[in-house]
Amino acid sequence: MLELKNLSKSYGSVKAVKQVDLTIGKGEFFCLLGPSGCGKTTILRMIAGFEKVSGGKILLGGRDITNDSPNKRDVNTVFQNYALFPNFSVLDNINYGLKLKKLPKSELDARTEEVIRLVGLGGFEKRMPANLSGGQQQRVALARALINQPQLLLLDEPLSALDKKISEQTRNELSELQKKVGITFVFVTHNQTEALALADRIAVMKDGLIEHCDKPKEIYERPLTHFVADFIGSMNFFECTVTHSDEQISRLEIPGMGQITLSYNQIQQVGAKVLFCIRPERIKLSLLESSEFENCLGGIIRQKHYLGEITKFIVELSDNKMISVVCQNYLLQLSNEFYDIGEKVNVIWSKTSGELIHVS
Repeated sequence: MLELKNLSKSYGSVKAVKQVDLTIGKGEFFCLLGPSGCGKTTILRMIAGFEKVSGGKILLGGRDITNDSPNKRDVNTVFQNYALFPNFSVLDNINYGLKLKKLPKSELDARTEEVIRLVGLGGFEKRMPANLSGGQQQRVALARALINQPQLLLLDEPLSALDKKISEQTRNELSELQKKVGITFVFVTHNQTEALALADRIAVMKDGLIEHCDKPKEIYERPLTHFVADFIGSMNFFECTVTHSDEQISRLEIPGMGQITLSYNQIQQVGAKVLFCIRPERIKLSLLESSEFENCLGGIIRQKHYLGEITKFIVELSDNKMISVVCQNYLLQLSNEFYDIGEKVNVIWSKTSGELIHVS
């Protein structure tokens, strides 16, 4: 559906997007994810035609649209601030584009009725934008974009203005809506949770480049770079040296802490310096000292933060190394385990947990 070939954008000496290659399939919910200034919104604006391309091509459905004006592209955009006409009713906001096309009234009415039904705005047709909630305003913006039946819908941080509860509700509605209409969505966000929940695939960006592009589960569980591992959720990092490696396992020496074992099917050179990473929720706490644990390091709890469903612990290991451990509170209650600040504990994890993401 959409191809970006060697796409780049410069503002004077500043290279905002650096020769990006990307292919997005028909009907895919695709997310560009990254921090502010990484180039994701610039890419979106080039696809929409609001920014001129410095280099490369944009193909939509196989047709080169690189130099087409925005109104010549079969693309619609939902902006971060929704950009609704404040003096137009919901109905007039939604069908404004169709009226400009001077469609027959019967077709205009049918398409308007259908899209209002899709976004759940029945009964709100006569309301003004100022009398709508943030979530309802976003639905109007979506309806206005979808009524034109574009090949591609671009969404620029559409949930950022909503509070947490409304954002979660709207996120679920957006996912269901995309499945119903079957239109390709390209969604830009800095919010990792939104990207993981919504996208079929995610491209994580940094400094104008795509660091990792894959399905959400792959990006979360097997990040390719230090940046991706650190940006998506929380991660603990250990600098290690390889002491053994075969097709089943690798053994790594953590200076000052001892050895750990990792199931890893890529053979590493013995003596190589590597970076091991593991998610806080993959680590467990234990008061027991046992050689039965596949990986076990001793430490002291320095911080404890109750966060409702979970408790986050900061544990100090040897050499003043601090790591995060996240425990489900219902499991702590079931096992009657309540760890306190200052308590000595073991942090344990399976050899199937964690990844090697950087080798030097």
